[in-house]
Amino acid sequence: MGESAPGDLGAPTFHDLFREYFGQMTRLAHLLGADDAENVAQEAFVKLHQRWDSLTDHTRVAGYLRTTVVNMSRSRTRHLRVVRRTPQDRPPDELSAEVRAVANWEHQQLRAVVAKLSRRQREVLVLRYWLDLSTTAIAETLGISPGTVKATTHHAMENLRKHLGDDLGGER
Repeated sequence: MGESAPGDLGAPTFHDLFREYFGQMTRLAHLLGADDAENVAQEAFVKLHQRWDSLTDHTRVAGYLRTTVVNMSRSRTRHLRVVRRTPQDRPPDELSAEVRAVANWEHQQLRAVVAKLSRRQREVLVLRYWLDLSTTAIAETLGISPGTVKATTHHAMENLRKHLGDDLGGER
């Protein structure tokens, strides 16, 4: 499991990539609304491991993982909508050290407003501002054009400004 892919002597091991990206993929799934973010991240790594022997370009692993997590989070939230015919309140976040550090009133207010955005607007904002991805990387992850990423980001920021006021930084 910890071996490098064939033909890549200097390539990182699967174990190295898991340590580097697991936390980021878990946060991504959580921010996209998956109620079982850690399981979504683990499944993404299982899918990566199943393809490990045929992997030729390790520079694309992060993009593959992000795309897998986005798609699995979409499927999971779609499934939950069907299972839960009547909307229920989300259980409160576990109080880990990381959550305590950021769980202040403004953060909760921002998350509530972000949850009201369309799925695509939420995905674009999470990938842009929480993972700090470029427009090109977002377009590749979501399978849309860079122009659509820019327009979606603009519309999402306008929606956030309407709900939170004009205190938001960033481009207009």
